[in-house]
Amino acid sequence: MDIIIITLITALPVLGYVIASFVMPARIAVATTTITIAAPIDWLFHVIAVDRRQSFRSDLRDVEVLSSTCWRELTKDSPPVKYVEVRSVANHLFEAHFHGSGFRGRWLVRFSKVAETSTAIYVYEEVEVRNALLRPIIRANYPLQNAVDRFVADLLDASDTNIHKIS
Repeated sequence: MDIIIITLITALPVLGYVIASFVMPARIAVATTTITIAAPIDWLFHVIAVDRRQSFRSDLRDVEVLSSTCWRELTKDSPPVKYVEVRSVANHLFEAHFHGSGFRGRWLVRFSKVAETSTAIYVYEEVEVRNALLRPIIRANYPLQNAVDRFVADLLDASDTNIHKIS
């Protein structure tokens, strides 16, 4: 009888996890933000959509540029992520799809000119996890909104310290 109780106590959480994994949708995270940055639209578009090095970002260790529309980001705290540019409309829109080990997603930035030296951006990122058993783990351990907020904070720092010249 004790073995049955121990087995049930052990098996029920595992069974619950497996059921939750398969019930949870593949799109496990969406993060958005809208912010106005004191920088000209052409400078901001260049820094985000054209300059693949993304040197303003504090979370990047390196970026490998694979082609004019494809690059791989090597962050300080996660596996490599490969990006492919999907759409780019100068000073208006930039969209890239990305994938890494067991996940994929979409990253979109819309640009709106507020004034000559001020630009509003809307950032949207979503992540899908193909492996159902990894969904609860990734959902719990990857705070996507924090990643988007860090991107914006780094961008604000860059706009404060930069003269807004495209080099």
